[in-house]
Amino acid sequence: MDIIEVEREVFDALINRVDFLHKTVKALYDQLHDKKLSDWLTTKQTCDYLHISERKLRTMKERGKIGFSHLGRLSQFKGCDIAKLIVKEKDARQ
Repeated sequence: MDIIEVEREVFDALINRVDFLHKTVKALYDQLHDKKLSDWLTTKQTCDYLHISERKLRTMKERGKIGFSHLGRLSQFKGCDIAKLIVKEKDARQ
């Protein structure tokens, strides 16, 4: 086992940086953890809510008619955006 000596100031600065990083990561984790799973919908859930096919949903994405976000290769849709779209379509039919 090796022993490494550092000055007290350098050690304290290192500890402060690690503490800052820990607080930052914890704050980001808490922010993401507080989000409800239902805030984001999968492609299948979105198609079910809108009563459309996956092909129709893909066309809407390509034409910019529906907002989405990528999680890796998967598309996710905001639940509130889908709800607004349903209301808009319902109003257009009346």
